[in-house]
Amino acid sequence: MGLKKGEPVLAVLLIGAGFLLCLGVGFYSRLFSGTPLKTPPQQETAGAALAVASNSNDQAVLAEFRWNRDRERSRLQETLEKMLRTAEGEQITKVQDELLVLLKRQTLERELENLLAAKGYLLNAVAVYPEAVTVIIKQETLNPVLVAEIGELVTRITGYRAEQVRIME
Repeated sequence: MGLKKGEPVLAVLLIGAGFLLCLGVGFYSRLFSGTPLKTPPQQETAGAALAVASNSNDQAVLAEFRWNRDRERSRLQETLEKMLRTAEGEQITKVQDELLVLLKRQTLERELENLLAAKGYLLNAVAVYPEAVTVIIKQETLNPVLVAEIGELVTRITGYRAEQVRIME
């Protein structure tokens, strides 16, 4: 039994669509099931409830920041990969170099986020751009000493100058 032309593509599309459907149903049922993902303790104080709500909001802000950062990076990567398919000669090297720079920036972001978390800044996000680095720290009141410490870490890891580092709360 041989496959006709186009049938393997159709099979892959159907399997992919089925996977996405299952993923969507699982996400929907988890999100809108009506039961909380974690049951809060019964003897929670108002201050602790406020801290949990604030922590959740901070996590959502950081998640959205990372999502936007990764989406833009993905678009750039797709564009570079399309360019690579049609490039000739010296253009191939230039596009490959751009892809390597993009990969390096992604690696630096993950490394910095992990190092900041290890230093106690658990709610953080980092974006490395061609001309600047943005660091967001949540749930922490930053004073000049902490900003200097974070800035020194970022400049040491990335090689960017202190003027190119933006640190925000």
